Amino acid sequence: MTKYTCALSGIKAKEEDIVDEEYPDGWIEITISRRYINGKWDAIQFVKQNLLAQYLQQIPEENREEQAMLLGIQVEAQFAMLEQQTEKWTTESDVLYIANPDDNASLMAEYNKFRKTLGLKPETKLDEE
Repeated sequence: MTKYTCALSGIKAKEEDIVDEEYPDGWIEITISRRYINGKWDAIQFVKQNLLAQYLQQIPEENREEQAMLLGIQVEAQFAMLEQQTEKWTTESDVLYIANPDDNASLMAEYNKFRKTLGLKPETKLDEE
């Protein structure tokens, strides 16, 4: 059973076309990744901000500005190890494959529609270039 199935046509790769554990010759690999802030990282920043605000509330208003930097450094130091152990970003990725479109006119047309949607130039059959 092959893990390589064309996302546009449903064509499955032949085992003999898979060399060196890479995707099949002539096939197209598409990786779609989405990156977003790690919720734990975001929570740490929220806690730091609120902790600093609490510390500053205990300081007389006329002294807050001069103490803000010092207290900020203290709060940063308290959370430095936790931040170092926490990834700022989380990334989710999906990998799709498109069968070799060189000998399949309808697949090449669909592939080029996909490319056009993404703002890419259309491709032609490899031996026509």
